[in-house]
Amino acid sequence: MNSVADAQGTDYRSLALAGIVQCAELVRSTATGLHVAESAREAVIRAITTHQATDLAEIFPYPEELIPGIRAAIATLSGEHDRADILRYTLQLIDLARRLKRSAVVTQRLAGGLDRLGGQPETVVLAGLYQETISTLGKRIQVTGNPELLQQADSANDIRALLLAGVRFAWLWIQLGGSRWQLVLNRRAVLADLQNLLTTL
Repeated sequence: MNSVADAQGTDYRSLALAGIVQCAELVRSTATGLHVAESAREAVIRAITTHQATDLAEIFPYPEELIPGIRAAIATLSGEHDRADILRYTLQLIDLARRLKRSAVVTQRLAGGLDRLGGQPETVVLAGLYQETISTLGKRIQVTGNPELLQQADSANDIRALLLAGVRFAWLWIQLGGSRWQLVLNRRAVLADLQNLLTTL
């Protein structure tokens, strides 16, 4: 899975970035009590169990489901107002994916856990897997929002499952040549790629 685009020109690296940002957006919405579109949530959660995929199309069977993430990424990288949390979550998810790549033990533990999931795993199971693996990497994401919501088990599990999905997309983005520096030093080119992707979808 080294190609950035397929024969149809699908920009998978930009799709992976959109996946990260879509997860970040959903985390903020869940933490603050905003509306969460179930279709957008299902699209990112589905990617968690694609670690054995041999083709990028298996990870992105319906690219249009990541349109919310593409739009959110464009808004965030364009510096639109009140998106600091989205950018922070995005960068932290990328950092966690980098840490995961450097830890063979945690990577193997995560892969083993994913292999045992099967079917459509429940949110609480995905949340537990996140705690057993990603949370042990030494740097946790501090999610801000409504304290009452954050203390509810259902909300906390939803957020952990979304963060696990975000790490999955961040791992893929790095694998396809994405780097944190691109978001800082080459932001204009990243935005252009996202705009082109949005146009094709």
